[in-house]
Amino acid sequence: MQTPRLKSNPPLTSYLVRRGVFRDQPFVLVDVGASGGIDRYWEVFGKDLTAFGFDPLIKEVDRLNSSAPHPNHRYYSYLVGDKTYATPQDVPDTQPFMRTSAVRAAEITNCNYTTTYYDQTGSGQISNEMIELDQFFLRDHPIDVDFIKVDTDGSEYQVLRGAKQLLSTRHVLGLGVECQFHGLVHNESSVFRNIDRLLVTLGFSLFDLEAYRYSRAALPKPFVYAIPAQTQEGQLMWGDDLYLRDAGNKHYERDWSMTLPPLKIIKLACIFEIFGLEDRAAELMLKYRSELGALINVSDCLNLLTPLRGGQKVDYAEYTRHFETNPSSFHPKTT
Repeated sequence: MQTPRLKSNPPLTSYLVRRGVFRDQPFVLVDVGASGGIDRYWEVFGKDLTAFGFDPLIKEVDRLNSSAPHPNHRYYSYLVGDKTYATPQDVPDTQPFMRTSAVRAAEITNCNYTTTYYDQTGSGQISNEMIELDQFFLRDHPIDVDFIKVDTDGSEYQVLRGAKQLLSTRHVLGLGVECQFHGLVHNESSVFRNIDRLLVTLGFSLFDLEAYRYSRAALPKPFVYAIPAQTQEGQLMWGDDLYLRDAGNKHYERDWSMTLPPLKIIKLACIFEIFGLEDRAAELMLKYRSELGALINVSDCLNLLTPLRGGQKVDYAEYTRHFETNPSSFHPKTT
């Protein structure tokens, strides 16, 4: 996830880490498509982060393991998916990626995208061994997963199919999933509509989507970054999607037959904050105030989530009082 709303130093999460709230039950992150390493914004958890990274690039995984900042960060050179999945056959394909200026630029410059941007060793050696997340985390290496990031450039749906038991029976709090908007016209293809349907039926809600556009090679538009990838204009083609459990909904437990333990509620609030959703973190803490009281001071946490008011720091009670007494003061300033 690359959304500009990400918080590099989230005050609530930083405070809870300093207080040792996660010392006995670290935050557990799973990164599928981990070339380049774990995203930096998770470093706020420090030594209270346990991370599992998966990528088929064998030498890149070796490099990541040799440079891992903490012994609780471990990378594995596996393909991740669903061993029972069969690619749909004889159906229309709406994927226009091969006609984009990104592909043409790579051809012109003789750029091997994998060895140039994903595999820092330049090897490109790929593992052909596949695992399923259900197999890995429910049987081989059982652990209580908190968040899963999936970025495999096209097989995200297969990864999620291979994690259905994990997602439906355990307290996984959220997922960051790269989604294609175009592809095989089939209800089992790896495109946004199928990924969204699968995750929504498992109790997750879409909270954010950062969209990427690609121009056609027939009339190239400027690239967003100094690499042959997304462009400033063009057709909507990919998105980084954030799915989380909307446990602030008063009927969540009834609707999904799932009750999150207090520490899981706190971790979910931290995820909300990290992704710029402090309002949802506040809603969550208010709903579970009595359950969280033995672990944290909820009032202090609400104050840490509260934004500045007129450039000044105010507490949560004062901030919400401003809204309740004068909602129009939250309108944009006009000149």
